[in-house]
Amino acid sequence: MPAWLSLRATIGKVLCVPLLATLPIGRASDRETAESHFVRAVALMQAGQLEEAEKEYRAGLEIAPENPQALNNLGVIYFKKRDLRQAIATFKQADRLQPANAEIAFNLGLALYQNGDCEGALPYLKSGVASPAHSADAHYLAGACLYNLKKWQDSAVELETARKLNPDRAETLFLLNDVYRNLREPQKSLEAGAELLRRHPDSPFTHEMLGEAHDTADQPRQAEEEFKQAIAASPHSPQLHFLLGYLYWRWKRFGEAIAPLEEEIRVDSGCGPCHYYLGDIRLKQGEPREALERFRKALQLNSSYGEAQMGMGRAYAALGQPKEAIEFLRNAVRLLPGQAEPHYWLGKALLAAGQSEEGKKELAEVERLNAAKHARDAELLRDAITPAAQQGPQ
Repeated sequence: MPAWLSLRATIGKVLCVPLLATLPIGRASDRETAESHFVRAVALMQAGQLEEAEKEYRAGLEIAPENPQALNNLGVIYFKKRDLRQAIATFKQADRLQPANAEIAFNLGLALYQNGDCEGALPYLKSGVASPAHSADAHYLAGACLYNLKKWQDSAVELETARKLNPDRAETLFLLNDVYRNLREPQKSLEAGAELLRRHPDSPFTHEMLGEAHDTADQPRQAEEEFKQAIAASPHSPQLHFLLGYLYWRWKRFGEAIAPLEEEIRVDSGCGPCHYYLGDIRLKQGEPREALERFRKALQLNSSYGEAQMGMGRAYAALGQPKEAIEFLRNAVRLLPGQAEPHYWLGKALLAAGQSEEGKKELAEVERLNAAKHARDAELLRDAITPAAQQGPQ
């Protein structure tokens, strides 16, 4: 699986904290007016009328701007509307006013996690474990954040705690299976995987886990079947359609890859990698203009996406526009350090644009990087030989 692929996570519960009976404002008439807005807002939230509830909270906060519970509840509304930027800003206001509130801290950590900021989410999630209602969720999400940050040992600690608090959660077992694999503890990995199979034999996580195992074992047909079963079990879950499309792409079944990648975009409009792989397929099919559009969409979602920068450069080069290609390929070299491929394409573009000396330097760098990789591979192979094998028969 590509390294940039972030783990999907089930959205935990977001607590709508009960309002306090008194508000930090002076005049009784103001307090009563603010309270009336907040009471109406709670009723509207419970009825699912989020737009009207938002208006009531905002009206009440005009009168009582420093009420942490009202700010928290307004943040909940933004979160439910998937306006994560506003939700985070509002939860932060609530947290500044009441930093010891574990429920507010959990909500802020959850919103930051959902927005892809694992580093920023961690301290709030660790505070959120003090919430009796959200302790298991907070430990799980902290483990997921640490997983995404590749801090495997710390992730295992948080996930094991989440597992004790909620032993039936499929997502925890799914992550533990992979965390222990990365820690090179195969017995614990197998145990978590076996527990997932026992408790949730038909879960999409189970089929995803089995699909990845078959893919790792170079068994694409079996992996394909498992990913299809995961999709059938949860057709609207993000990442599953992508995994199937990526499998097809990696095994050069490009025509088959298009439909699941397009479906993933319908499920998750923020799937930049889907646009990248669709662009790469168009480029391979000799359609560089269509490829450009896909790479542009990937970069709109993430301007630091090195492969998409390289894709833009390759597409412009295929269109016979090497000068336009150079800027994107320089970005790719910067964003993908130590990789030979962006240097190769940059060298070719520079030569085509008449910048021969610089182009030759880039191609020389390709040779240097490839030679260094061959040397590392040879060293790893030597290290893999056991002392007994080096000494020969005794």
